[in-house]
Amino acid sequence: MKKSVVLALSGGIDSALAAILLKNKGFEVIGLTLKLYNENELETAEYIAKKLNIKWILLDVKKDFNKKIIDYFFESYIKGKTPNPCVVCNRQVKFHYLFEIMKEIDAEFIATGHYATTGYIDNTKLIAASDTQKDQSYFLSFLTKEQIEPLIFPLAQIKSKKETENIIKEYGITIPQKESFEVCFIKTDYRDALKKRYPQQKNGYFILNGKKMGKHSGIFNYTVGQRRGIKIPFTEALYVKKINPESGDIILTTKDGIRKRFVEATIENMPLRLPKIFKAHAKLRSKMSLSACNVKINKHSFVLEFETPQFAPTPGQVATVYLNNCIVLSGFIKEGF
Repeated sequence: MKKSVVLALSGGIDSALAAILLKNKGFEVIGLTLKLYNENELETAEYIAKKLNIKWILLDVKKDFNKKIIDYFFESYIKGKTPNPCVVCNRQVKFHYLFEIMKEIDAEFIATGHYATTGYIDNTKLIAASDTQKDQSYFLSFLTKEQIEPLIFPLAQIKSKKETENIIKEYGITIPQKESFEVCFIKTDYRDALKKRYPQQKNGYFILNGKKMGKHSGIFNYTVGQRRGIKIPFTEALYVKKINPESGDIILTTKDGIRKRFVEATIENMPLRLPKIFKAHAKLRSKMSLSACNVKINKHSFVLEFETPQFAPTPGQVATVYLNNCIVLSGFIKEGF
């Protein structure tokens, strides 16, 4: 009897290849497409399911997505933070429903088209970085132990997007090129969407060394570490160091002041029992290379002490800790110091 797997079928090239590879390994594949915001991709997902002759389930979760992801996204900026909707969505929406449907139809596994893999520490299955040009393990750092246990990554051994495209062509599947957006559910500049939702945004001052240096164009136009758009004459480049949502003021600093050796983050996910202090590697954004650090775990937060100062630790973004290539700890950045 074939083992069954519920696959997140988004309508993109990666999930299509995941379906092909799972079928080739003898799995009974059930494609699950979540209706979030984009109606066009639903047709592509259905086309892929029919082309590959796999079962297809369409689930409308727009209300949940709006509440858990879109509201969170906008509210983060109101608080002067920079959100990470992909990380939050994977745990609270996408993998939540994958897991629920798996249980409902009595399937054995769940799978996605992420470029990632899994590993083990002390017999605990964990998300791990894949040896690819497009490792996406960072975006899965909030997944719970329960969500990880039945999880399969068919693309773990795929080295590049080009390799994916070549295999898809061999199967005669034509997938429309998706238009790329900075935030998947906002088809314009996200700053314009913020201004439309909150027309009364705070318009405070740029502050440098305690002095007002002129008014800025609104806190929605800036994030910690940003250099662009700061039109303040100075002897060297200036960066956003901190955003004060109450006053609307934006604190500026120089390149030396934007780098921090220590980072504190909330504990949002710790799938493994860990010592209070240990050595590891961490990243503070998806495209950052892993950097060596010491980790200290407190009651509700953890502190990273990096060997070299890191550029602009950004409140609201995600700090992810890797041990032996596996993700063992993650949370929202509170501050760098």
